[in-house]
Amino acid sequence: MNQINIIDVGALDGFDIPWKNHQDKIGFALTFEPNEKPIFEEKLIKYNSAIWDYDGEGKFYIVGSIGQGSSLLEPNYEWVKDNFEKIRTQGNTKFNDTWFERTIIKRTETLKVKKLDTVLAEVNEQLLAQGKQAIRFHFLKSDTQSGEYYVLKGAENFLKTDCIGLEIEAFRYPMYKGVVIDTEVKKYLEDLGFEQIAWTGYMYSFNAACDYLFVKKNPKNEEEKKLIALIRKIYNPEGKEKLIKQPSFYQKVKSKLISFIR
Repeated sequence: MNQINIIDVGALDGFDIPWKNHQDKIGFALTFEPNEKPIFEEKLIKYNSAIWDYDGEGKFYIVGSIGQGSSLLEPNYEWVKDNFEKIRTQGNTKFNDTWFERTIIKRTETLKVKKLDTVLAEVNEQLLAQGKQAIRFHFLKSDTQSGEYYVLKGAENFLKTDCIGLEIEAFRYPMYKGVVIDTEVKKYLEDLGFEQIAWTGYMYSFNAACDYLFVKKNPKNEEEKKLIALIRKIYNPEGKEKLIKQPSFYQKVKSKLISFIR
């Protein structure tokens, strides 16, 4: 059975859907925990670095009560304030009205950051030193809360050689200072030979962000074609808009009930 070796940048509490429901399709997984010791297990590698477009240190902004929304980019309070009335009605207005209080910076930390290309070289060097085979990773999932373009720039060698698919979060509004908006991110990937085959639709506060699914437009061989077909099957885009990761009927009902109670 074909399996996909996946790189998961920005993972919280394990794999997100759809991979959470298809873990039998995952071969090796590379994840990141900047403040913990690196772990090399049989099928899982946890690396002690954040991922960015350079090797060094970065300022990490910890936002909100449980850290969701935290980023290596600072929330763009000024832009949201200046444009609030224009974007307030997009998405859930009750959720939008609490954006400022939910995105207060609690504190900042200095994190070690590395390019993904650097990490992959180091991982395979260590595997070879242990007498193991180097790993070719096929798929990149990145959800860094506004930093996807910087992750991609630091992974350019991987994108040009081994990568056959990506799921990335992108923003259509500059909700963070220095964020590169989705049209530019998509153009960058298209220039590297990828095509968008699905998305989630705009969501979250102000309907400002979405997840995109890309695959290599011209696979090099039959193996890559089969793996791309497997990626399509796992994500299963639906309808004319090719939507992915849509909530089930049960999840929609549960969400409405929670909203009503609150």
